[in-house]
Amino acid sequence: MDTRRIRGRVVEIEAGEAAGIGCVAVGVVRGGLPHEVGMRFEAKGGDADEARRLLEAEIEAYFS
Repeated sequence: MDTRRIRGRVVEIEAGEAAGIGCVAVGVVRGGLPHEVGMRFEAKGGDADEARRLLEAEIEAYFS
């Protein structure tokens, strides 16, 4: 589990392999505005690093 700050929100990120689809990264907002806490994001990639990069880009875009 990795904790990152993205656009002022604290996000816990975990990545792992998923059968048949490569890797999946899941991020859950743990700190931010009350209605944002608990929001869940997911991204798929060929490996864990790619999945994390895609996930961070998705979260960044959502909160921009």
